[in-house]
Amino acid sequence: MFKPRRPEILILLLAIYIAVALNYAFWRKLLIAAEPHNFGDWHFVVATLVAAVAALYLILLAISYKPVIRAIVLIVLPVTAAASYFMTEYGIVIDSDMVRNIFETDTREARDLVSLNLVAWVAILGVLPAVLFAAIPWTAQTFKAEALGKVRYAAVAAVMLVLAIFPVWGSFLSIFREQSDLKLTLTPFNYIAATSKYLRKRTVTQAQVISPYGEDAHRAATAQSRGRKSLFVVVVGETARWDHFALNGYSKPTNPMLSKVEGLINYSQAYSCGTDTAQSVPCMFSGFGKAGFTNAKAASRDNLLDILKRADIDVIWRENQAGCKGVCDRVQTETLTGHAAPTFYPSTENFDDVLVDGLDQRIANMQRDTVIVLHMMGSHGPAYWKRYPEKFEVFKPACKVVQFSDCETEHIINAYDNTILYTDHVLARLIGVLSTAESHGVDAGMLYVSDHGESLGEHNMYLHGMPYALAPEAQIHVPMVVWLSPSMREGAGIDASCLVQRSSQRVSHDNLFSSVLGMMDVKTRVYDPALDLFSGCRRRAS
Repeated sequence: MFKPRRPEILILLLAIYIAVALNYAFWRKLLIAAEPHNFGDWHFVVATLVAAVAALYLILLAISYKPVIRAIVLIVLPVTAAASYFMTEYGIVIDSDMVRNIFETDTREARDLVSLNLVAWVAILGVLPAVLFAAIPWTAQTFKAEALGKVRYAAVAAVMLVLAIFPVWGSFLSIFREQSDLKLTLTPFNYIAATSKYLRKRTVTQAQVISPYGEDAHRAATAQSRGRKSLFVVVVGETARWDHFALNGYSKPTNPMLSKVEGLINYSQAYSCGTDTAQSVPCMFSGFGKAGFTNAKAASRDNLLDILKRADIDVIWRENQAGCKGVCDRVQTETLTGHAAPTFYPSTENFDDVLVDGLDQRIANMQRDTVIVLHMMGSHGPAYWKRYPEKFEVFKPACKVVQFSDCETEHIINAYDNTILYTDHVLARLIGVLSTAESHGVDAGMLYVSDHGESLGEHNMYLHGMPYALAPEAQIHVPMVVWLSPSMREGAGIDASCLVQRSSQRVSHDNLFSSVLGMMDVKTRVYDPALDLFSGCRRRAS
């Protein structure tokens, strides 16, 4: 069917194909960064192309034993095509955190990312070329002749690499230093390096044991003598960005319910610990703070929930997302994701209202002080329209495909804003339930904060997961609100007007750990009053 071809030529064509056809996202970013206008600028761009081809060629030649490279190509080309699609479509980059998101997502979330365009892209740009490469026979040669031929071609490629890079070395270093996300878009190097780094981190994490933390935790005398029980609810939001909350000045009425809640404290300058769930959620409960956090360290030590349990407080994690990322491993966990909820909206997956279902009865039956964590599906993209019931589709038209290039940006934002509108409803409903707790002898309060934000087309970037140092404001500036019942404020000696005055100060996920400990009257040396949102507004020591 095909005439035999020299392996060196086939591998060169493969290197050119990968460097050009499967690296559209890289070349787009490079052209934006370089802004070529004259001969020198274009010389740099062409030199980078030659260097990329030469480097790929040298690597492919090194593994070009026919059975091996054919098997590798049949795997690498489709994977590279998929990586190229997501970087091109959503403007993301691929690092070890993004790889962790891929490995740790569930099938339901993964399905939301699959589209006919993705399948076609991978089939045409990945599978077809891979099959074609595997089908073309190589020119018959002795092992020695083939090896010598590859050495000669490798030598030429090495010379081309040096000649291409040497004249523009200064510009090359400068642009890759200033635009550090460039290397995170160069396939297949980016995902191979990121996967290797992720697997190394995962091996270290799995090898560690859980170290105790806050071993001295105990309830304060005030908590033990109080006749009423306490309930504090921590709501972990998903993918909500601060500037799409009407509470923070957004032009659309995305907070019609919360804006009417008496006593709501809105923290307009709240920032996340990470740009993805797998980083932010463990971080906010870890006690390390953003500066000292790593996933490996958090996985090897007790977290906030362990300390609360040690202080004889009931802890419950209610899950409507893709998992708690290890945070809830040692506490009572109720997984609601994907479970039938006949009392609520019919759906293949539950909307976030399911997190509040039954809470009033739970409050009525409370026997001990309790902390409940509600992990929302929130505004998880790209299938925003799946995150809210139809009656919450107020902002129209809403994009209802995961292929964002098929939608106008305004329609994508409409769908996203509908998720914020629905989150507003869920939080207001939760507060409504908590406001009735006083009749059951329970002091109640809640804190809501999103795990990270979301890009919605700014600078051709969508979704989240950018390296924190490169992340735009949209991915790290998050909404945070607090509501405390009058009895909880009185019992904790908290001045509500003081909280309002301090609500414009910069806060972050770092504040969650000590704020919950303080609210629940837990005494421990690991508590930091400087990070307790409520400490400075107490009329008396807790």
